[in-house]
Amino acid sequence: MHDKDMEMDSTKSLFPARPGVLTPGVATAATAQLRSGALRRALIRLDDLVGTLEDWFLSAAHAVIACIVFLGVIVRYVWNDPLTWDQELIVILFTWLMFIGGAAAIRHRMHIRIDLVGGLFMRPGFRFMAWIGVILGFSAVGTLLWSASINFTDVLGAQTPMLQLSQGTLDGALPVGLVLLLLHMTRILVESGPAAVFAGELEHLE
Repeated sequence: MHDKDMEMDSTKSLFPARPGVLTPGVATAATAQLRSGALRRALIRLDDLVGTLEDWFLSAAHAVIACIVFLGVIVRYVWNDPLTWDQELIVILFTWLMFIGGAAAIRHRMHIRIDLVGGLFMRPGFRFMAWIGVILGFSAVGTLLWSASINFTDVLGAQTPMLQLSQGTLDGALPVGLVLLLLHMTRILVESGPAAVFAGELEHLE
């Protein structure tokens, strides 16, 4: 038995592993790392594209609301013939603007966060609290999304009083905004870590 082990050792020394040849374990780890990197890049590209569309929508919604308000004032006080649908359309646009804007604010770090003990949790011994905050945040947004989705399906058959649009045109703003919020939170988590997910614009994370 001892002689056989010596023969195997000598065989290994005569035929060493060739440089550049990956063992199965290393190859599997490298493949997983490549896939993870590809998913990360795809997530960032998707978030950048969605963010660009968000910014365009927010600018357009602001412009349309301003034009409708101006038109409403003109027809009411100049021609004495007020519009009957302007307020409803403004409410719909403003609702979408609010929830899409909330998601965009996370992406641009523009939310105001009042945290009396945030500095304490930045210390190395309390870094785990950032993960707890992220888990609670994702759970809260997920719960709201579930509830908003149920409400959205319930009101699809109803119509708005003036424009006779589906009520889902108004109520759909909340679930869409929450989905975008989850996308931006996931991108920040993957790219910058848990402490950056709910960080404000003026916070310096180390």
